[in-house]
Amino acid sequence: MSLADKKRDVFTKIGSYTSLMKQGKKPLQSDLFTSINNKNDTISFLLDVVKTVAGTEVLKKIIGGMFGKLIDESEPKLKNMLSKQFTQSNANEPMPASMTNNGINVPVKTIDVTGKLKTNPSSDVGNLIYGSTTNFDSSAFNAISNAGTPNNVNNVSIQYNSITDKMQIKPIGSSSVGDFFTSYIDNTELLNKKELMSSVMDSFYGTLSSKQNKTVEEIYNELMLEALLEQMLNGDDSFILSPEKSDELQTKANEMSEGIVNYDLGCGMMPAKLEFDDFNNLISSILNSTDPFFIGDQIGNTINQSTDDKDTSNENKETITDGFFQKIINIFTVKMLGAVTTAPQVRMLFGVMSSLDNGGNVSLGKPTNDIKEFKICIKCMANEIMKIVAEFIFLIAITYLIKLLKPVIQKVVKEKINQYAGILKSLTGKLGNVADKVT
Repeated sequence: MSLADKKRDVFTKIGSYTSLMKQGKKPLQSDLFTSINNKNDTISFLLDVVKTVAGTEVLKKIIGGMFGKLIDESEPKLKNMLSKQFTQSNANEPMPASMTNNGINVPVKTIDVTGKLKTNPSSDVGNLIYGSTTNFDSSAFNAISNAGTPNNVNNVSIQYNSITDKMQIKPIGSSSVGDFFTSYIDNTELLNKKELMSSVMDSFYGTLSSKQNKTVEEIYNELMLEALLEQMLNGDDSFILSPEKSDELQTKANEMSEGIVNYDLGCGMMPAKLEFDDFNNLISSILNSTDPFFIGDQIGNTINQSTDDKDTSNENKETITDGFFQKIINIFTVKMLGAVTTAPQVRMLFGVMSSLDNGGNVSLGKPTNDIKEFKICIKCMANEIMKIVAEFIFLIAITYLIKLLKPVIQKVVKEKINQYAGILKSLTGKLGNVADKVT
């Protein structure tokens, strides 16, 4: 049996169980799900299974749990995996004097692939895109604002040269190469809730990108990088985007620059625009919540805030909501991978590692080329993230499948008991006749 047939069989069985509990309900047509024939996209398949069993409400729980719980649970796992990627054969060697004295000198745009460091952390937008005011990214902004003055954070020193537009980054206080990477990663927050939430929602609405006045080209380059990361999450490391995909990204870049993005959420194309105040209120309201349904409801409410769907039927509204949550979940997964592979604080690590491996030459350049050079590391991080997210959704799916199967089993057992009881009664009567003849 092929993988597609196995997936199809899952939906067929779910449809059969549902039909058994709701007599007269038409069995589910499993071929309606595109995830059946996609052998690599595990997340979409699991989401289709969960949605089939429990409907839209469980998608709210999943995205609410991802924003509220999964981020915290993922942090130590991703730190451990990232540390392994930077544990090379030279880990026990002393940090070279050339590195501690001179560090690496890299153009700001090489470290900052999304233009984040152009925005002041104390601004309205900066408050959302900088999850912390004490991490590498915010310290790098301070170093740029105070050219020539070293700015220390964690176990690195950052100094900006306004003439060359380069940053000098030097390790401090590390006895060995391995000690530097391990200490830096252990004391760095890889996934910040506010930053990750803001990044995910901006990818859907373009609210922050338009307010930052990013150019269409800048946004397109970011989208292209994320599309390649998404391919790696789905097991494709060809680093090739189809012409159709490139056109799709170009269209989205144009729309995000205006803050109005069109989506096909299952009922035709519809424009979505979320005003900055609504965006800011959303992040504030869910930031400290641990209730997955509350978080899911708040995120779901942005559909009504951002679209005009007054004339949409209830059935179409459910389809739109399902499509919305599935897109948000997929974006979340891609953004997680970006946070641990392409964020400035991680790009810096790649720069240091490449310098140590190449006799002082830093091999950082165009991000879409860099992910090819660091493919093994990024692929390992992608696999770890897919494992974390898939396991999270799988456990929820199992919970709802048990809820579905419990009454099914009870019903089948009851029917069997009634059937056997009838047989026993029949046999009892016949035994009575036998007894009469014997006596």
